[in-house]
Amino acid sequence: MVHVGVGYVGPVSRLIRVVLLSLSISICVSAGAQAGTIVADSGFRPGTNGFSFDNYDNSNGYKNLDAAEMQRIYGRAACLSGRGATCVLNPPMREWMDVLNDLMGGGHCYGFSALSQLIYMNQLPRFGYGSIDAFGGGPQTFDLGVDGNTRLQRSIARAFAFQLLPAVNDKGIQGTPNRILDFLVKHLGDGSHESWNLMIFQWGFEAGHAITPYAVEDMGGGIFNIHVYDNNWPDDATRRVVVDTNKNTWRYYASINPGQPQAVYVGNAKSKTLFLRPNTPALGVQPCPYCVGRQGLDSKYNQISLSSSADQHAHLLITDQRGRQTGFRAGKLVNRIPGARVLPQASAGISFADDGSIENIADSPEPVYLVPRGMKLKIRIDGRQMTIRDRESLSVVGPTFDSTVENVRMGPGKVAFATLSPKDETLSVTGAKGVSSPRVTFGAKAGKSAYRIQVNALRAPSRSTFFFAKKPRLQLLRIASKTNARQAWRVRISEFGPRGNERGYVRGYRLRRGQVAFLYYGPLASGRRAYVVIASADGDKVRLLKLKKVKAEG
Repeated sequence: MVHVGVGYVGPVSRLIRVVLLSLSISICVSAGAQAGTIVADSGFRPGTNGFSFDNYDNSNGYKNLDAAEMQRIYGRAACLSGRGATCVLNPPMREWMDVLNDLMGGGHCYGFSALSQLIYMNQLPRFGYGSIDAFGGGPQTFDLGVDGNTRLQRSIARAFAFQLLPAVNDKGIQGTPNRILDFLVKHLGDGSHESWNLMIFQWGFEAGHAITPYAVEDMGGGIFNIHVYDNNWPDDATRRVVVDTNKNTWRYYASINPGQPQAVYVGNAKSKTLFLRPNTPALGVQPCPYCVGRQGLDSKYNQISLSSSADQHAHLLITDQRGRQTGFRAGKLVNRIPGARVLPQASAGISFADDGSIENIADSPEPVYLVPRGMKLKIRIDGRQMTIRDRESLSVVGPTFDSTVENVRMGPGKVAFATLSPKDETLSVTGAKGVSSPRVTFGAKAGKSAYRIQVNALRAPSRSTFFFAKKPRLQLLRIASKTNARQAWRVRISEFGPRGNERGYVRGYRLRRGQVAFLYYGPLASGRRAYVVIASADGDKVRLLKLKKVKAEG
């Protein structure tokens, strides 16, 4: 079995796929395939305008987003200092870049769909490149190779991020199958400069996948075929999303064998599992929701996301101070916090057997949640529906706060919590049942340097609660725990410059009952060492522990 990102197929499965596909084509021809009437056509074709290589995950070492690509999206506001090759990303922007790169672990499908259409529509200059020659070839997209093509790899990653841009979602279309069909009939090949990505989900927003609609065929009797380029199956012009306008339903076969009758993706007017997202709103510099200070004045949201590398993941339920909730409640996705937005993601994992059939479809990543800035929130990380165990990461990124809680152990029956107060810049974390070692990461800055502060609670007792408070003006981070036992901690600071992670500093220590620690990172800006300050509850006893300089990571 091959288990990787969305639709990635190894050499053996790819060979079997070709054989089965050729056999199925011969069967269809001998049976007399029925053709309908094309009622809309953009002119895009998979064998010419799609990529010749399969959608991939993060396991092959291809490059994703870096500081240069973040600047292409958000402009100079992405940088704390410098620009271009000397840009040092501001801490929230670096945190968001890392979140995006993690999200691509399930596949880059949206990036394939969006970038292939930008090339076809001759919109690469607005994307930042004069022509397809910038990717080392052409004249068609299908002629491009990905191995060793760093610029193309990073461009696919940047196009993947389009799906989570507010400008794109503001112009998106969601609705019943009939509404999506009607829109495509009117706008595919309408002579405009817009192109569209079709996002499909199973019920409950699982197995999210992005494909490229390029034609609509009327098959008669109220049945319509939406012709799609599926980046999981390069050069396959037989892929169809079938819409039954009589029943207002849709289905899509994800198997490589067209003879298999079971549809992996199905939906109706109530499922709300079809989305259309445009490409042109993502072109040009975007507003910077992850910038602090003057550059982030227009930011309206803090962004909350959950990442996992397993086939299953926990769900989030976010509750505001009035008890209103957004997220998954009793297995159903709700959004009742005023002003909050839910952005489902197209990036899921599929497992293939050696015969090319689908053995398993992993959950889609948790939706990304946009919650109005300044709200005090309680976040439940709920793994009770899971059947496996894994480790997950909760991230909060925005103009008023940025932090990631990593190494959250989840699984059947496990529930963890985080409480966030952006105005006070405080975060508390309560682990699930069982010994754990959560790692909490914060962004910080001092002078023109950006820092990533990682705080590990080592082998913490079951359901321990930890408190963190940022004091940016004092260049302090307060660290405490609610436990009667001694707690071991490890602090690491990574300093970032124009060449990436340039220096690292580390220190281990223990806190007794009632003690509190403060990390003072301000001296790093002037070339001196940071300190951990340990104080007793009454403040009478104080110890200073200097961090040790170590080799930079990464």
